[in-house]
Amino acid sequence: MNATTGQRPYEPTTRNGLRLLAGCLRDRPALAVLAVLGGLVYQLALIALPWCIERAVDQGIVQDDHSALLRWALIIVGAGILAALAEMVLGWYSTLLATTQGNRLYIALADRVSHLDARAVARYGEGDLGMRGTRDVDLVRNWLSGVASFLTGVTGFVVMIVAITRLDPLLALICLLCVPPLVWINTYWFPKRFGAANTALSAAHGSRADAVEELLSASAAVRGLGGEPALVRRHHERSATVTEHTLTTGRVSAGWAALSPFVPALAIGAGLGLGGVAVLRGTMSVGGIVAFTSWMSMLVLWVGVITLRISQLSQATTAARRLQDVLLPHPTDRAPGTAPLPATGDLTAEGVGHSAGGHRILAPVDLTVRPGELVAVTGPTGSGKTTLLRILAGLQPPGTGTVRFGGRPLAEADTADVHARLGYVPQRPVTISGTLADNLRLGSAHTDDELRAACRTAALDDYLDAAPDGLDTLVGERGSTLSGGQLQRLALARAVLRRPPVLLLDDITSAIDTTTERTLLERLRAWSGETAIVCTTHRGSFLDAADRTLTLAPAEAAAPDDTEERVTTGG
Repeated sequence: MNATTGQRPYEPTTRNGLRLLAGCLRDRPALAVLAVLGGLVYQLALIALPWCIERAVDQGIVQDDHSALLRWALIIVGAGILAALAEMVLGWYSTLLATTQGNRLYIALADRVSHLDARAVARYGEGDLGMRGTRDVDLVRNWLSGVASFLTGVTGFVVMIVAITRLDPLLALICLLCVPPLVWINTYWFPKRFGAANTALSAAHGSRADAVEELLSASAAVRGLGGEPALVRRHHERSATVTEHTLTTGRVSAGWAALSPFVPALAIGAGLGLGGVAVLRGTMSVGGIVAFTSWMSMLVLWVGVITLRISQLSQATTAARRLQDVLLPHPTDRAPGTAPLPATGDLTAEGVGHSAGGHRILAPVDLTVRPGELVAVTGPTGSGKTTLLRILAGLQPPGTGTVRFGGRPLAEADTADVHARLGYVPQRPVTISGTLADNLRLGSAHTDDELRAACRTAALDDYLDAAPDGLDTLVGERGSTLSGGQLQRLALARAVLRRPPVLLLDDITSAIDTTTERTLLERLRAWSGETAIVCTTHRGSFLDAADRTLTLAPAEAAAPDDTEERVTTGG
């Protein structure tokens, strides 16, 4: 439970969202202060312009004084230049604040997601996480870019009321009569409805993103089974929901944008009537009524800007709550480990098993893998081979038992150390948009020669040599320009580059021919040295080359509570 809000951490409140927004401002106070200072100068220069125009009209035009008219004209030009420069300062530092803090949120979210296990990621869905890392962060960034103009706009509104009071208290009263309905419109009536509509829209976007992810990743697999229309239909249904909520949000936003300026527009009409009578009676100058009209026109613009900023705050608060839903700890998450792992050591599994939905996925296993060993893991379909590898890699916690490296439980170890010691290559690897070199390096500083050596170890050198652009060959969306076997070998080369003490390979030769498989196996053994390799496989060459073979029992073969029927090797 959160001591301040009394809510569970994974159910962030509006207060949690506002705390994140306030933290973005506190993190870079200098940028926020400079943006506000620029905005204040900008607002004061704008407010001064009608006052200068009043003087130019009364002292220059009405009195036919050319020197006074020229003097005030030059002052007006100077005020305009000052306003332009101040607006540049406001825009520059607001953009810096929004960009730096937006990037900080991107990094924090990526770091948090990288430490989540599979069960934690499944709480959200990959598509929804993508929306939180793009749309939600962008909404916070949009608010940050406008927060200084909101604060200075409110200040300018107050100063303008004082200036109108100087002209005529009755005109100021008309302006003040606008305030209650504007406050009600802009802080209660529309924000409440806009916030609810935007929350529903954000959830709909996340749901559709999940449908898109499923459509892109699973359509090829289910096409032959006739399942693709169901995925397309699901996408269309969720897209229709997004459209419905988008229209609802648009209706609320349109009503908000239309009604807010309408109130001060009424005040302008009333003020012109009263001000015109005052001019005819001689109690107000012509310049004064011109200044009043100018200030009220500014008021209409400011109300529009302030309304936009308040709507951005509503959107940003919703987005910040969704970000906090990921960034704040979840009660079911494992506490992050801090213990360092040794540089080398045995990888051991003690009674490791896993169940889901009341069904056992992996029967309890005991396993020890020593440096330099090649251990093959085989078993019937559904026996939990991939699950075992993911547990050994620290990517998901075991349902039962303990995994250790060098005698240290992975649950207690620093996550960065776990990832550095245990390299995992999935059967269906992920690629990024870019070149072969980009996909191999993933931000590391490996040289081209090191990349080529890794490709040779992974038996990808034939493709590399045949590609006209070599390492600069573009990899299509989701690796579409590569075959399944080439994708698997690319992922293996990526892991080889990092040379972890333990390499966990999930059936990485399932999509390659036997000749290439033998070449890959020979080169991998020659490269491995003290690197331990665990590979799930059904292929005879890997089983023959392995130092030991672990055969998993079918998951349904043993009773859920039976801990005696374990497949044991090397223990």
